[in-house]
Amino acid sequence: MRAASRVRQTLLVLAVFLWPNLAAAGLDLTAATVERLDNGLTVLVLEEPAFPLVSVQMLYRVGAKHEALGATGLAHFLEHMAFRSSENFPDTQLVSSIYAAGGEWHGYTWLDQTTYFATAPREQLDLLLRIEADRMTRLLIPEADVKAEIGAVLAEMHGYENDPMAVLQDHVLYVSFLAHPYRNNTIGWESDVAGIRHAEVVEFYKRHYQPGNAVLAVVGDVRTADVIQRVQRLFGSFEGRAATPDPRTLEPPQQGERRVGLSGPVEAKHFKIAWRAPSVHSPDFASFLLLQEMLAGGSGVSFLQNDWGTPARADSPLGRAAEHITTWFPPSDQDYIFMVSGTLPADGDERALETAVQESLAELDTVLSAGGPGAEQALQRARTAVARELLFDVETTEDAAHQLAFFGGMDALAALNGLPAAVHAAQVADLKRVLDSWLQPWQRTIGWYVPRNSEAAGGAAVARPGPVNDGAGIGAGSDLGRREAAPGGKTRMAGKAAGRVALGATISQLRNGVPLIMQPSPLSPTVLLKVVVDGDVALGLGDSRPGEPLDGVTSLDFQLLPDELEGTATGLREALEEYRVEAQETAGSASDPGERLHAHFGDLLGLSGQVPAGPVRPLLFVVSGDFDPDVVQPLLQSTFGGMPPARAPAPRGVNQTVRLELESILERPVAQERLGYLVRAPGPAAPGAAAWRMALYILSHGYEGRLGKEAISRRGLVYYIDSAYRSNGVDGWITLDIGVDPAQLPAMRDLLRSELERLQQEPPSQAEIEEARRHLLGRFVSAAQSNAELADRLSREWLWYGELVDYETLSAALGHVTREDVLAILPEFTAGAVIAVRNPMP
Repeated sequence: MRAASRVRQTLLVLAVFLWPNLAAAGLDLTAATVERLDNGLTVLVLEEPAFPLVSVQMLYRVGAKHEALGATGLAHFLEHMAFRSSENFPDTQLVSSIYAAGGEWHGYTWLDQTTYFATAPREQLDLLLRIEADRMTRLLIPEADVKAEIGAVLAEMHGYENDPMAVLQDHVLYVSFLAHPYRNNTIGWESDVAGIRHAEVVEFYKRHYQPGNAVLAVVGDVRTADVIQRVQRLFGSFEGRAATPDPRTLEPPQQGERRVGLSGPVEAKHFKIAWRAPSVHSPDFASFLLLQEMLAGGSGVSFLQNDWGTPARADSPLGRAAEHITTWFPPSDQDYIFMVSGTLPADGDERALETAVQESLAELDTVLSAGGPGAEQALQRARTAVARELLFDVETTEDAAHQLAFFGGMDALAALNGLPAAVHAAQVADLKRVLDSWLQPWQRTIGWYVPRNSEAAGGAAVARPGPVNDGAGIGAGSDLGRREAAPGGKTRMAGKAAGRVALGATISQLRNGVPLIMQPSPLSPTVLLKVVVDGDVALGLGDSRPGEPLDGVTSLDFQLLPDELEGTATGLREALEEYRVEAQETAGSASDPGERLHAHFGDLLGLSGQVPAGPVRPLLFVVSGDFDPDVVQPLLQSTFGGMPPARAPAPRGVNQTVRLELESILERPVAQERLGYLVRAPGPAAPGAAAWRMALYILSHGYEGRLGKEAISRRGLVYYIDSAYRSNGVDGWITLDIGVDPAQLPAMRDLLRSELERLQQEPPSQAEIEEARRHLLGRFVSAAQSNAELADRLSREWLWYGELVDYETLSAALGHVTREDVLAILPEFTAGAVIAVRNPMP
């Protein structure tokens, strides 16, 4: 672990010297054009031709803070309804048409806003705008759909309740705010959601979804004048009104510590400590970001990327107070929250933890009060770190559209664009004043969620085998020995049609034979260094992801600025040389239903077992982002070229799955159980692999496909279906992972069986196959923009196929798949294992 710490310390030392050089390449939000239509619609357009893509974001200034007690969850519920159908896009075409065009879509509801966003090939701009125009004024909200959607929203709610931290957060926020509706649970309280009436939804829609309450952001390979003309044509005739006002109620100052205590079926003690925190409009906002950085470390101001908490640096005051602490300071329109969260063992000392957190604040106060060179140096490090994190907020056109709409919706674009200067201008005295004003002991709300004494139950798995299918005819998989660079380590261009995805990757070979893939990108002034090492283990270095991009290996990712690359490479080399993996079991009886389900996937495939002890060796390097290949290639050659390379993973096939049903019983009850499906598939490079992936798309993709449409939109049985094709480079396998409420699991299991049977009884049509083909090809263009996404795709292609894939090659492979090919694999595709992870019997 000392080696891992040295990598992080190298980054910190380098960052101190980088403040004047933080801005280089990247998406410049200050260059966005702002237009306001006569009906009040705000339109923001930013041209970025680097990728042949466009991202569209529509934000409405309505969220949980606009809801009354007894009617919580309406904004979020309407968001769900707005993904169903409209006059011009019936029968869930508001989303299925984006999937079919090779795009992706998302949306969320938060306290101040509801937002919808999509990214697709640039040719689909008109489609995305027409969808948003219909969503604004032409939604279809049948009463029957409201009833079905109540079930889907309750399923989403119960999925969150599996996480003790999510449950505790709702309680802490409700106690922290006495009056302001920021105390509202965004998804709503269960009784409110269960009682939603059709008329309420229609009235909420008509009141809040209108041009004067909306912000539209368009970013990508577009022309501003063309976008404005299209928007005027599609939205200009809509009637606009004034924006939804903020709540009249203001939160009174907190004058004493508040506490909330929960107990339940949890294995550890979970805590949250919350203070009021300044909004994006406050003059204290920039200084508070600096305080968070000095106290623990921050992660910028993108709500889209914050992920409910930033891990504290080990060398920070809070990082020294306890392990696994996070901080959360989301940008908000009105004063909201700063939260410190973490977990203790079941026998952990609660008072000692609270004291340690308060002592961390006192430590920071001492530094600021003392002033002088020490405080100035600490502040300069924080300034540089915050400015650095702001760069990572915007790496893609989708990131840019989100930030423009998010801050534009709060009338805070000037605050966003001026934030780097405000951070640079903040002084030690400002931070001291802000600390004294916001983070006093009497201003905190403390919550604990601790284990309740009870007997654990169950834990057994019971299998009921069905007819066995030996899977004859499945291809043998790809030859991992084909992972070779060009002779002599010279670089070569990957892909004949690199221009279709705007940029080309180069492949070379280090002296030890380890491949190096380099992918420049102008979207962000940052760099991502990825090293793939042998062993499916968590190393504690960088962003360590076991099993990615290939089962049996681990990906280590380092997000950097260009000038940090050399120091990070040196620290990483030393860490890898010192690190030794201890033998460990990869499977076990996990208490989380999702982890338990995937453990059973591994068991059935024969992928579980022991990870052998030994050194960590590099298998592949990938660099993506803003860098000079002529500098980076010699740097990595000199740093890593002398290391012993990893041996390519042995071509190890997986077990043939059989038609069976398995029930696995958890030791403790959870709010939501799990249902899964597993079937072995051909390896990525094997004949027939494309047909299997097209069949998976037809069955299930996100909220759609035959199974998704029936389970989510029509019946409201579940919230989401995670469907995936995975591989160890030899064989592949298909998985479905579904969170299901206990009362709905029997019906969802029956539906899964019936939809698998229907694939054969009502075989996919030519239209369904063509849609799957368009989606897979379109996602090749639209799926990877950020440095991490680019590196993930390149490493996955190299490890799956032994080469990089270009647009023409993929188009030809998909084009060769016929309807008969898809129908031929359906008997094997539908002969997999159905697994239910269930609560113990009462």
